[in-house]
Amino acid sequence: MSKRGFSWSQITAIVIVLGGLLLVLYDIFALFVLGSEHTISVVVNVWAFQASPLLIFICGSAFGGLAVHFLRWAPLEKQILKKD
Repeated sequence: MSKRGFSWSQITAIVIVLGGLLLVLYDIFALFVLGSEHTISVVVNVWAFQASPLLIFICGSAFGGLAVHFLRWAPLEKQILKKD
């Protein structure tokens, strides 16, 4: 705990939530003010079709690996063995 009452983990969680909220608010702003062609999903989709297939594969593998790591997914056999 820091002297002000917040731990660094709590501050990190607040930064993550505020960053996600900022992205959502910008996407809503882009949709209604700038036009649908400037939203985050459209820009990422355009970039995905312009990028190298190897880069797409590497990004997918990295995000898949991070999801497995942070969400602690495991094959069904390992999940059953942990319960016993």
